[in-house]
Amino acid sequence: MGLLLLLAGVLLPGCWAVRGPGTMWGYVGGSLSVNCTYWAGQEMKPKFWCYPGTFSTCSAYIVITSSLQPAVRQNRFSIRDNRTRREFTVTMEGLAKGDEGTYICGVRTGAFKADERHFVKVIVAQGTRAAQRPAGARCICPLFTFAAPPSTPRPTAAGTDTPRGSPGSFRYFPVLAGLQVLALLAMSGAVLWASLRG
Repeated sequence: MGLLLLLAGVLLPGCWAVRGPGTMWGYVGGSLSVNCTYWAGQEMKPKFWCYPGTFSTCSAYIVITSSLQPAVRQNRFSIRDNRTRREFTVTMEGLAKGDEGTYICGVRTGAFKADERHFVKVIVAQGTRAAQRPAGARCICPLFTFAAPPSTPRPTAAGTDTPRGSPGSFRYFPVLAGLQVLALLAMSGAVLWASLRG
């Protein structure tokens, strides 16, 4: 059983290690802040806010901290890491409808290890008043559920943001999730077969 849990940890890296809201609401022209928490021992690791890419990784980092810079600002986006509370806050200012979509808040874990991450869906409403309603701290792990990406790419104003990654890669998600399940079943079968032989 312990080996199966280890295999699940390898196949589902990053789930539950970083927590945050499932959905955040803002309004056009306003701002919103997203708070994500992380485990002890990760205080000095880089924290980031990015656009999702293939295999639930980042296609482009929007803002990212470092061990020497716990607070970073990039155009309309800023990130601040409170290492005492093990919580980092991402702020998006000057919201536009083009900012709607799925983002990742996460912790960089190393060159040869998957980042720990949490998916957040941002919804931007028209008007001057809109509730910023977090859906509660919950992990959105790729194997179980996934925040839907925007149906079409939304261009941003020139010179204001990092280019958004193409959401087309999300159409491969069901295949990738199925491959993860098959890999887990195959490994489980191999472990069971080896234990029966022994």
